[in-house]
Amino acid sequence: MPAVTATGSSRQSKTAVMAAIAGAGCLFFAVAPPSHAADTPFPGIYSVIDPITGMTRDVLKIEPFIHGEFNVFPRFAGERAWAGVLSTKVMGARDRYLEQALFPQDSKVHALAIADIGYLYHTPGDSYSRDGRSETGYLSHIFAIGIQSMQRRPLLAGHAERGERGQHDYRPGADEAKISVSTLNYSARPIQVGVSDAGNPANAVDTDPLNPYMSSAANCCFYLPAASQQPLQVNIEYRWLPDGKRETRTLALPAGNATDELLVIVQADGKLALEFRAPHESLSMTPDGGVNASNGRPYPALPAAERKAVLAAELARQQRFLKDISKKLEKLPSSTPLQRTQRVAELVEERQATVTYLEAFSACKAAVRECDQQAAAAARAR
Repeated sequence: MPAVTATGSSRQSKTAVMAAIAGAGCLFFAVAPPSHAADTPFPGIYSVIDPITGMTRDVLKIEPFIHGEFNVFPRFAGERAWAGVLSTKVMGARDRYLEQALFPQDSKVHALAIADIGYLYHTPGDSYSRDGRSETGYLSHIFAIGIQSMQRRPLLAGHAERGERGQHDYRPGADEAKISVSTLNYSARPIQVGVSDAGNPANAVDTDPLNPYMSSAANCCFYLPAASQQPLQVNIEYRWLPDGKRETRTLALPAGNATDELLVIVQADGKLALEFRAPHESLSMTPDGGVNASNGRPYPALPAAERKAVLAAELARQQRFLKDISKKLEKLPSSTPLQRTQRVAELVEERQATVTYLEAFSACKAAVRECDQQAAAAARAR
C-alpha cells in the first residue's frame, strides 16, 4: 500500500504547514501486545491515521533482534513496501540526543534512537517525553514526519513470518516471477493474512496483521509463472485477531500480469477476494476524501462517524500541544540562545496554523476535497 496522507501526492493543494497535522496523534485501536515483547515496549508496527481521509498509514515496523537490540523498517514517503533495516539504540540516562529537549522527560519514559531518522518514545500514562506527550503511549520525533503520536499493534503471531525477510524455503524456477502481496481490510475486524501456493506451500508470504479499515505494506515475495497456461489456485490463510483460529480458503487467481501486485481483499462482510494491480499505479483523491487503490476501489478508511471522532480528537491534541509549547516559549529566560528561541517559536507557529486548518475543516459543510482547500487557505491567511 502506498503511504498516502493528508500531505501526500493526493493532497497537493495543501500547504507545507499542514505537514504538522500528522504530528498530533491518532485514534488508537487497543489490541493485546505480543507475548515476545513482554520485556520491552518497542517491538510492533506503528501507524498514524490521517484525520481528513480516515486512512491508516504504517510508518515503522520494529522486530526483536538479539541481546536487546531491534531491527527497524521504515516506510514514510509513499513507499508501498518496508524499506531496508536500520540499527537502533535504547537511550540511557547519560546518552546525548541530537537536539535539546523541549520538555523535562519523565523517568518512566523510554526512548529508542533509530539510526539516521530520529527517535521513538514510549510514554505510558500522561508522561512527558523530551518532545511532548501522547495519549496513545507512543510518540515519534522522526525527521521525515515530525513529532507524532503513534498507534502500535502486534507483529505477526502464531508462526514465523514467511517471505523474503523471514522464513522462505522456496526456490523459484527460472520461468517464475516474484510479486508483492498486500492485504486491504474493509471489515470492522482485525485480521492476519498470508498467501501460499496451493500446490507448493513453501511458496508463501505473510502480510502484516491489520486493524479494521486499513491496508498492509506490500510484502515480498510470492512467485508466479511468468506465462501461465492454466488457472492457478492459492491458499489464503487468515486468522481473525486476537484469538481466532487459523483458517484457509483456496481461491483461483484472477486474470493479471505476473509483474503486478497481488491484493487480498477482505470485504466488509469478511469474505475474501483476490485482485491484481499495477505496482506503480498513480494515486488520486476523490471529492469525498477517498484515495483510489485500484480498479476504481478506494483504500480502506474509517467510516464517517469514526473519522469525525478522529478529526475532533486530532484538533484537541493539536490544541493541547499548542498550549504546552506556547507556555514553554513564554517561560524561556532572556539568556536562552536565539537559535533555541527560534526553534520553539517555529513550533508554536506550525501548531497555530494546524489548529486553524482543523478548525476551518471541522466547520466546513462541503465535500472533503473542497473543505481541504478552504481550510488550507485559512491556514495560509492567518
